Formats: sequence, C-alpha cells, structure tokens
Amino acid sequence: MRDLIKDAIVDLKKGDGFIYVTADGSKIDLHDAAKQGISVTPVNPKAQVIKKLEEAGLPLNDTRFLNELNELISLVTGNSAGPKVTKRRTFSDAEKSKIVEEWKKVEAAGKKTKAAFAREIGVGYQTFINWLRG
Repeated sequence: MRDLIKDAIVDLKKGDGFIYVTADGSKIDLHDAAKQGISVTPVNPKAQVIKKLEEAGLPLNDTRFLNELNELISLVTGNSAGPKVTKRRTFSDAEKSKIVEEWKKVEAAGKKTKAAFAREIGVGYQTFINWLRG
C-alpha cells in the first residue's frame, strides 16, 4: 500500500500533466519512448491514480469515506485541530474587471460554462454572476 501511495504521489507531481504508457500498460518516459520508437498513450495521472487506489480498496471519489479517513488520521495522530478555515479572498475592482474581460474571451470561444469558469478562478458562481451584472 505504501508503494502504491508513493507511486501515486510521483505520478501526480509530474510537470507535464500526463504519464505515458506502452501497449502493455508499462509507464515510460516520453523521450525514452521516442528514442526507442515505442508507441505510447498519454494518460491522465489523476484518473489513473484514483482507479488504482479504488482497486486497492481506497474509494477516493467517496466523500463520506474520505471524511471518515481524515477523521481517523487526525485521531490517530492527535492532530484534531478541526476543519481548515480559509480566509476569504477579496478582489480589487481592477481584478474583477480583468476577470470579466477574460470571461468575455472565453465565452466568445464557447469553451466553458460560467460555473466552470468561476470554479477555475476560485470564485463562487453567484459572486461571479454579480460581477458580470455590475
């Protein structure tokens, strides 16, 4: 289990965002594959990690399980400081204007919904809508 978790961390920290696998499912560096003339498939490491951990009995998509696991870890380690409290971020009028301008470009391209864009920039959907109206 420890090796599985270590491998998952390494895969998720990769800089290019993908891991590359050969036809037999082995991981390989993209440059090494190119040198050897081996065909590879890019794989989203997050999806791969979640799949492997679920196969090992750790359902990371199950929020209830994650909450219970976090509670267990905090009780075992004695680190029961409670839930993290994050400070609300405030945006200047100039930042809001820039974000709204960026949204107009994204909207013109038709690439994202307002909700997805708001999540991406770390703002609540209703807050973002209020900025658009303002």
